[in-house]
Amino acid sequence: MLDQGYSETVGYDIKDYLKLRDPTDRSRFTIGSPLGSHNLPYDDNTFDLILSDVVFEHVMDQVPIFLELYRVTKPDGIAFHLIPGRYNPIESHMFVPSGSVIAHRWWFKLWAVLGIRNEFQKGLSADETADMNAFYCVEALNYVPTSLYKVVWKKLGFDYRFLYQEFFDSNKKPLLRTIGKLNRVLPIFGWMYGLVKYRIVYLRKRGCLD
Repeated sequence: MLDQGYSETVGYDIKDYLKLRDPTDRSRFTIGSPLGSHNLPYDDNTFDLILSDVVFEHVMDQVPIFLELYRVTKPDGIAFHLIPGRYNPIESHMFVPSGSVIAHRWWFKLWAVLGIRNEFQKGLSADETADMNAFYCVEALNYVPTSLYKVVWKKLGFDYRFLYQEFFDSNKKPLLRTIGKLNRVLPIFGWMYGLVKYRIVYLRKRGCLD
């Protein structure tokens, strides 16, 4: 964002993952506590634009977070969120097929017996791997169906729209641009992309809570 000239850009996270080109940029970031017990450290109606990239699948109590984002967004301000699809064939953290849908220890152990491990599970037994995935699934994964998100966003005061066509049309990958052409004729491809890959959503703050 800074490279694009947005000099008032700031960031927030609950863990310090920062790898900055310029150490002075660290002052732009807040490393805070998990939200729910603490609010975002910004005033009401602060931001014109909010971005998140594969964050919400790790947020266990999402309504308070969207309320906070609503609070700090200016009236008619916007947000773009990239939210992983619930039906990804391979769950991207555990690497377990359909791990976001078939969330059972026996399912995790089956794939562990077959050799499926993520980068933190090398050398663990099948039982240890299954236990790690079961714990992680409860502690840190929350794949909310799109139909429920629509209710939440509307209730909290956001207008929403999914940006699959724009994503396909502007993509660098020829395959996805081709899918975009097909989606213009039969707009099921964007819906399918949201199911198995990412929900790409645009939110606009309407100005007051319902």
